[in-house]
Amino acid sequence: MSTLKDELKKFRRFYYVYREFVKLKEDRKRLWKVAVKKISDELPKQGSLADYKRALFRHRVSYMEYMHCYKFWKLDEKQRSEFISDRDMHCIYRKTVQSSVNKRFKNKVTTLEFFKEFVHRKWMYPKNESFESFVAFVNSRDCLVKPGKGSLGKGIVLIKKDDDNDLEELYKRFCENDYVIEERLFGCKEMEEFHPQSLNTLRVFTISNNGRSEVVSAMMRVGVGESIIDNASAGGIVACVDIETGFVCGDGADKLGNTYVVHPESGKAFKGFVIPHWTDVVDACKKMASVVPELIFAGWDVCVLQNGAVELVEVNSTSNVSGLQTASGKGIKPRLRDVGKKVLGYDPVKLASIWSKSYVKYDGKYGYYT
Repeated sequence: MSTLKDELKKFRRFYYVYREFVKLKEDRKRLWKVAVKKISDELPKQGSLADYKRALFRHRVSYMEYMHCYKFWKLDEKQRSEFISDRDMHCIYRKTVQSSVNKRFKNKVTTLEFFKEFVHRKWMYPKNESFESFVAFVNSRDCLVKPGKGSLGKGIVLIKKDDDNDLEELYKRFCENDYVIEERLFGCKEMEEFHPQSLNTLRVFTISNNGRSEVVSAMMRVGVGESIIDNASAGGIVACVDIETGFVCGDGADKLGNTYVVHPESGKAFKGFVIPHWTDVVDACKKMASVVPELIFAGWDVCVLQNGAVELVEVNSTSNVSGLQTASGKGIKPRLRDVGKKVLGYDPVKLASIWSKSYVKYDGKYGYYT
């Protein structure tokens, strides 16, 4: 005979699945609405709404993933099944990443303080500093000003020490809007040659558990034009890096799926380029991942400095994987499964299903993280 406790447990389970189902249905409706508008506006020569609908229901891909990033319209079902959409990846994160961890590492100040061993650049948080300290800092070096909780390179501004700025106004604005000010970094010569205007970085995606970390995938990112950032969302170019050797193993690609044999401005070739100090990069990312037991998945944005040191730019506890898959032209789902089973003891891809519950407990119960 079932007890009240058993009945409550069943109800919570039913409610959890129901909530996931409603969320999935609403998400599909939003994605479908965007796709209908995009296709009617762009009139693409490939793909179709009927095919996108199949891909949406089977793989939960957005229009951008279907048409540009992964070019689903030219892949067969076996090839499609190897890709994991950003929607499914974030469903996995909701069931594995504790909200406190997500909140901690979305805060740039907390991240810079926590990983200070891998942060060699000078930085300041204007809210905690006097106006005099602020003036001394920005007048002695070129600086990047970043939103304290921003992402995707949005809101980043370059302030040059020789610019004629109204420092009083800037100080007031940065304090009010929770900005962080960092010394402008310059990467190693080999990476800088692709695009000197931006800091060209590496994204290394890891899975960790009980002090053990493994790299799932990696890519190089470079800026274009006059942009000071290298994010693909800001028009940058990404290229896949072989995690064993550090060789760039393919051509560059942007978020629209356009490919580049060489950088469009510098003419430097992507394929065959060797990432300097690659072993140090991997070791640094594994070391950083191992010191935070709760950080199961992480996308480490790092660069190699001119002196060969590995510098942490930022860490993403809910990292998008579309860039990694766009860079390689291949899905990371098989690798995600293998590394997950090896490090975590279970297949993380299964957590994308609405029928799966979280493997992470907090406060004595399973949680749904948003």
